Amino acid sequence: MKSVYTGKVSMLFGIASMALVYSLTGCGNNTQTQEKNPADTAGNTLDISTLTKIADTTLTDNKVSVFAQDSLTSRNETIYIQVTDLDGDSATDVHLDYDVTMDMGMVSHGGPYYPLIDLGNGLFKAEVVFIMANMDDMGEGWMLHAVLNKKDSLSFLLPVSEAKPARTIPVGTKDDSQVFVSLLLPAEVKTGSQPIDFTLHKMDHNLFPVLDGYTVEIEPFMPDMGHGSPNNEAATSKGNGRYSGMVNFTMKGHWKIKVNLLKNSEKVSQEELEFSVEVK
Repeated sequence: MKSVYTGKVSMLFGIASMALVYSLTGCGNNTQTQEKNPADTAGNTLDISTLTKIADTTLTDNKVSVFAQDSLTSRNETIYIQVTDLDGDSATDVHLDYDVTMDMGMVSHGGPYYPLIDLGNGLFKAEVVFIMANMDDMGEGWMLHAVLNKKDSLSFLLPVSEAKPARTIPVGTKDDSQVFVSLLLPAEVKTGSQPIDFTLHKMDHNLFPVLDGYTVEIEPFMPDMGHGSPNNEAATSKGNGRYSGMVNFTMKGHWKIKVNLLKNSEKVSQEELEFSVEVK
């Protein structure tokens, strides 16, 4: 597993046209401090052995490892950071800060990410939106920077490939310029009515703040069959850039979800987005 203590971080989104949009230098968000979340019990139930280790390093007193559910792709992803002692036992009294950046060679920039959640026993959960994939021969790619116990600085190269089908798509808006819309639905789902969740982040120079106060209008349809479905509910703001609604897939097959952003019942997205879903 490759880790480095210094370096740049690159962010990947699409292709050459996106490089023109991102005339950015420096980092993205300010460093996110950790949060305690008693309601989040993942620290008590998560089996680290089921995760994929994507990076690790050994310090004077600790080992730090980075895990993911699977390979990382250009979408809203959950990353786990584990801190142990040199014998592999859970570390205690751990403080961790982090941020993410993307090195594209000539320029570097950040991306959307949420504060760490301290799951206890030296285990932390990070939620990051990789708005593009790493690109060959264009910088280092995505990196996770962390500061352990306010004294040890370290950085990890993150292998981020393109999500297929796309799960994070940018769109221009009337009031907030470029907005990144992330669909949290898996690529494959079952038939029937089910929750559909999104996160929204704005690109504001080097920052990617969360966006609240929108309505995410959804319209599922089957291109091969030429029909949609009834009883869908638009995703409404739940705070902290999170949106939740209901989608109804009435039969198996290939579906697309048309998405528009509304504010005060007025369409504000400059174009309609489409997300693909396979219903099994």
